[in-house]
Amino acid sequence: MPNLNRVTPAVLLLSFILPCTCGPAPLIAQDTRDEFVLDADNAGVQVFVRQETNGEMSVRVMTRARTQVQTVRAILDDAAGYPNWVHRCDRAYIVDGGRADDYIFVSGIDMPFPFGDKEVVARVTQHVDDRGVFTRTIAGSPEAIPPTDGRDRPTVYDGEWVVSPQTDGTVLLQVTVRTDAGSGLPNWLRREIMTGGPVKTVTNLRRMLEAAG
Repeated sequence: MPNLNRVTPAVLLLSFILPCTCGPAPLIAQDTRDEFVLDADNAGVQVFVRQETNGEMSVRVMTRARTQVQTVRAILDDAAGYPNWVHRCDRAYIVDGGRADDYIFVSGIDMPFPFGDKEVVARVTQHVDDRGVFTRTIAGSPEAIPPTDGRDRPTVYDGEWVVSPQTDGTVLLQVTVRTDAGSGLPNWLRREIMTGGPVKTVTNLRRMLEAAG
């Protein structure tokens, strides 16, 4: 049985220690080459979406915060703390047997009645390059561990976190996810999960970290 409180010891990840974040100025010019479209820009959090095939969607969320890359990394590896800031997450843990920069991660998604709860199982690999940019790659791996309590697992769930230090003492935080988690759901719930959820997650995270500063 995985240990729900296990935290990878070598790299504790994401917290914006310093007390302020940048305002709602644009973070980056829209990249028309990959056809992401600006969906929302609220209080310094920008959301871009791209429709994919087979009911899938890609979502990219961007924001800035006055913090350090290593503190961002610490929160991302603290799986037990995810329900405190990840929208609709009711549990999360790292499966025993991995390494600090390569492990299997499990996260539960609490769905409203009468829809069944979901569970994301993915392999996480991560590194920091010589510029100090932290990249965390998430590859959906629904067959990596046996089913636990009958929750549906998205067959597509791939993502990437890129945390880039800026010359003004902030970091640019970019999160991109492609998933079919909303396939087959009514439009209101699909939108809440696919676009509203990532915004709430980033906003919750920023609020939590600012309070800690």
